Amino acid sequence: MRALAEWTYLRAGLVLAGAFALVALAAPLAADVFDRVEPFDISDPGSEVERAYDRLEAATGAQPDPGVLILVTPGGDASEGAGARRIVKVAAELEVVDGVARVESPEARPELLSADGNSGLVIGYLAAGSGRVQTGRFVEEAFSGEPDLKLGGIAVAAEQLGRQSEEDSRKIELFAAPVLLLLCLWVFRSPIAAALPLLLSGISIVLTFAALSLLSEFTDIDLFSLQVVTGLGVGLAIDYSIFILARFRIEIRHGHGIQTAQLATLSTAGRTVAFSALTVAAALAALILFPQQFLSSTGIAGGIVAVISGAVALIILPAAMALLGPRIDPALEAGEVDAGGCTTDPLTRGGGLWATLPRRVMGRPLPVATVSLLAMLAIASPALGGKLTTPDARVLPEEESARMVFDSVASSFPELPTSTVQIYIPPDASSAAPASREFADVGAIPGVLGRPQVQRLPDGGGQVVVFSSLDPLSDAGQDQLAQLRAAPWPNGTLVGGRAAELADQRASISDSAPLVVAVVVITNLLLVLIMVRSLVLPLVSLLLNALTVLASYGLMVAIFENSTPAELLGTFAQDGIDVSVPILAFAVVFGLSTDYGIFLFSRIKEARDHGSGDEEAVIEGIASTGRLITASAVIFSVAVGAFAFSDLVIVKEFAVAVALAVLIDASVVRGLLLPSILKLLGARAWAWPGAGAPGR
Repeated sequence: MRALAEWTYLRAGLVLAGAFALVALAAPLAADVFDRVEPFDISDPGSEVERAYDRLEAATGAQPDPGVLILVTPGGDASEGAGARRIVKVAAELEVVDGVARVESPEARPELLSADGNSGLVIGYLAAGSGRVQTGRFVEEAFSGEPDLKLGGIAVAAEQLGRQSEEDSRKIELFAAPVLLLLCLWVFRSPIAAALPLLLSGISIVLTFAALSLLSEFTDIDLFSLQVVTGLGVGLAIDYSIFILARFRIEIRHGHGIQTAQLATLSTAGRTVAFSALTVAAALAALILFPQQFLSSTGIAGGIVAVISGAVALIILPAAMALLGPRIDPALEAGEVDAGGCTTDPLTRGGGLWATLPRRVMGRPLPVATVSLLAMLAIASPALGGKLTTPDARVLPEEESARMVFDSVASSFPELPTSTVQIYIPPDASSAAPASREFADVGAIPGVLGRPQVQRLPDGGGQVVVFSSLDPLSDAGQDQLAQLRAAPWPNGTLVGGRAAELADQRASISDSAPLVVAVVVITNLLLVLIMVRSLVLPLVSLLLNALTVLASYGLMVAIFENSTPAELLGTFAQDGIDVSVPILAFAVVFGLSTDYGIFLFSRIKEARDHGSGDEEAVIEGIASTGRLITASAVIFSVAVGAFAFSDLVIVKEFAVAVALAVLIDASVVRGLLLPSILKLLGARAWAWPGAGAPGR
């Protein structure tokens, strides 16, 4: 840190010039990133359902489930005359769109006519290897401006998801920026100091987007990772900047020169920021261990943005501080305070609520700890009844055509099955025809419609299609899948379909989650251990982080699985939380909770190292950081929580979980639970081999 402080001070102009040159080079790549990402892929390539899809796709040359649904409403009877001819024309036009392998229409399948006869569905199956986003874009271009058509299906939904995500990011950034600027002004009382964190957050996001754009040449990057980058990039860069700027202003007010103040700042707050950035990056990078593109690429993106945010705060910000000096502090700049005449910054002064609260808490530590713990568990309790689901077109706003088609199919086409189950029988198993006779009893499974359709495939295998009247994401749909998979199919048979997607996603995440949780926990324990040099505090941090994670999940379930709170956020009550969000929120919340814990522990340790007793060190540490952590938490929750106004439900769920967790952590955990636990532990909290007497 000494070398970094000297370099950024002596080469401040060069550092800033290099930083802005790097941003200028990165900007074109960053602007292109939305065109390089893939949409919300939560599938496990090694799962049974994905292997079934791969075999069927290889054998038939087409993807097994429809990728495009076109709802044709010709303005009259769709079964004959001009209406029927219009549907035939749409089918012919869809058949020549790039990426579409084959087409079905009411001409061959009467059930594709609506119950009232006024509309029809044209279904397109994507060619093997065709990208959904690209094909969806081609379909929209081919049929744009035709008012009697509504475009849907997974390909069109993927294209609309990408477009909606980009629009959401820009809209939310536009509205959140003024709020964040006002909050920074409230924190620092200085336009210059307030503008710096926002500028650094912009640099962090641009550099991260550029890095992801380059990485997309070598690996798939998921669309949702960009939402995570935007929220975390703003929140972390501002948080780290606040910690460093606040300490720098304290050192200046102590009467230190700019170079000395910068060295002291990086040796204390800078060291804390470095550990914090590593902590958050390690927690998010652990997601790489999941086989799902959605989670692994979000882990890559989150780890990158955490490291870049920390680097920006440790390199670019000190260079700016070296050039601006006392102008960062309005009191010094205005001559209201002489350097050396005021030892504290108003942001970190040790008085008021954050000095009184820990003293009162530590006066009755056991009752406060008990009540706080019970309150946290009560907040977490809705998680016990929570369900996990997977996204479909319902994650889109109601005005998007893919959502309209999804709703219309469910309500206007009663002859169509609610879902289909695709079953692949390998070539070396019994032939398709005998399989049809032998397993006709699958029709007796509840919810199965009629007799399964069986056909021989070009590779010698067989395909069995089972039609179902059940919602594949419901409990009944999952039970039906379990019975279908338990049927005595030949060895090597693979069962796919929408219900199988959810079942395999749940199983895959459950299989990988213990390893990911273990990696997150161990890395965080080690980082806290190294930072605070205590054997007990890492375990305290682990307990408090786990409580915060559970509370955030409980709140997420309570909000999104109930009508009134969900409607307040512009959506409807969900059948369950997206299967990927809890583990993603766990990694982010665990890392951020450790982040705030490290900052507070380091200030308590600093007070102890200067001779304060155990209780006084805790009071002093909380008093000097309470305002700062609260301000950082509020700003971070605004930066991330702003995405609760996204039109995509999965983004809302993540934003609400993280924003509320940060606020709970900064208030209940740091204000009540931590001081009461530290009081109960006393000197034992700082147990370390070879440590001196308590309070030393």
